[in-house]
Amino acid sequence: MVAPKLETVHEKSKRYDWGFDYAKPDPKFPSRYIIPPKGKDPFRVMMRGYAAMENEKDNRVYGALDSNVRYRNANLAEPRFMEAMKFAVPALTDAEYQAVCGAGFLISSVKNQELRQGYAGQMLDEVRHAQLEINLRKYYLKNYHDPAGFDIGQIALGNHPIGTLARASFQPFNTGDPIEVAMCLGVVLETAYTNPLVVALPQVAMVNGDHAMPTTFLSIQSDESRHMANGYATLMACLESTENVPFLQESLERHFWHQHMSMDTLVGVVSEYYAVNRPWAYKDVWEEWVVDDFVGSYMNRLAPYGLKPPERLPDVARFVEDMHHSVAIALAAIWPLNFWRIDPMGPADYEWFENHYPGWTARYGGLWDAYREMSDPSSGRLLMQELPALPPFCQVCHVPCVMPRIDAPETRIFDHEGKRYAVCSEGCDWIFKLNPTIYTGCANWWERFDGMDLADVILALGYVRPDGKTLMGQPHLNADRMWTIDDIRALKYEIKDPLRV
Repeated sequence: MVAPKLETVHEKSKRYDWGFDYAKPDPKFPSRYIIPPKGKDPFRVMMRGYAAMENEKDNRVYGALDSNVRYRNANLAEPRFMEAMKFAVPALTDAEYQAVCGAGFLISSVKNQELRQGYAGQMLDEVRHAQLEINLRKYYLKNYHDPAGFDIGQIALGNHPIGTLARASFQPFNTGDPIEVAMCLGVVLETAYTNPLVVALPQVAMVNGDHAMPTTFLSIQSDESRHMANGYATLMACLESTENVPFLQESLERHFWHQHMSMDTLVGVVSEYYAVNRPWAYKDVWEEWVVDDFVGSYMNRLAPYGLKPPERLPDVARFVEDMHHSVAIALAAIWPLNFWRIDPMGPADYEWFENHYPGWTARYGGLWDAYREMSDPSSGRLLMQELPALPPFCQVCHVPCVMPRIDAPETRIFDHEGKRYAVCSEGCDWIFKLNPTIYTGCANWWERFDGMDLADVILALGYVRPDGKTLMGQPHLNADRMWTIDDIRALKYEIKDPLRV
């Protein structure tokens, strides 16, 4: 007996899926898009081969982590970089979790068996990625000499402004119209931004001595091309109907701007402000992966179908020059509210920034000077005390409203149905007004703690080390001279919501 071809078995296996030829079930979540009932299977990977491939990759990752433990690599890496992993890894784990939900959302909603095959495969991938990242954080927790922050990473992220930024960025993976979920996850995030995130950023980890992060994330990235194929297959299926083009264009504009605000901020801040050794300037990485690859090679080929590159691309390019510098110093200014430590910039950092971003010293050097001078508890001062007011967080993307430059923000403050809101830019203003209902349900972060003493806010967030008094966040990397809750309480600093009327 001749064994059937694997491709034949693969095609037969799809018949076990719910068919649309003898029944017409309504999708769980309706769409305004016209979705063709047949398409091309974007994954084209059979479970037998898929399981063997992923098992081999897992073996390599966990073997490498074991090797890192033996060589004590976690404590050989630059401490400045390791502190960034305390918030970056939980943020990316949240992205994976939201993507798991998003794949399930699409399976329940898109009446196209071929596309559903791809979404099902992606769901398995995203579960694997979340597990890898949880194990990476466990590795850091057990092996890094200062684990404070790693021990409560996911909970701490949920309480921090960066956590709200992550939720605002990743919740669209499973919320709204199913096709727009696919546009956000499969087209914009996977295609435009996973390369800066999980190819370029591991390069920074490697040159700063951390071998565990690139081992984990490059294993993850080897799955991402299939997820890009899911986004492309969904997009091409929808482009079969010209009625879909205006909706697709609007969705592209919305998600490209929003993902730019969060991803460019995250990768730019981590790669430049938490690195001692910097292999590149982030604006150059963005030019290569987002402009050349995503816009030049991907979007331009869709022009014959009526889809154009995002019209705010020039504004995105302008923001990429400065936005991460503004957010980095804003995070430093509110350091008592962090669950990681921030190393002050020094002369070598100043020289690097000035060479790659001319004018940096004039705009940001004075603020970093002040931060460094106030890093010892004996100073009795915080940089946030020197600000005329705390910056509000954008109601759409949740970055601090100091964009693109802290000395020239483009903040917009307005009232909507009797409540005051702030957005950081024209792009977020446009997104808010497109559908205010999506964005008005979330309280501004400062609003939650308005009128509270800073020391009580820190205790409420749980950002205190096991001794019950030393803060997790510190404005330096020194093991001694750490700030305590008593130092903060002595300042008598009250949180004031900048949007309070």
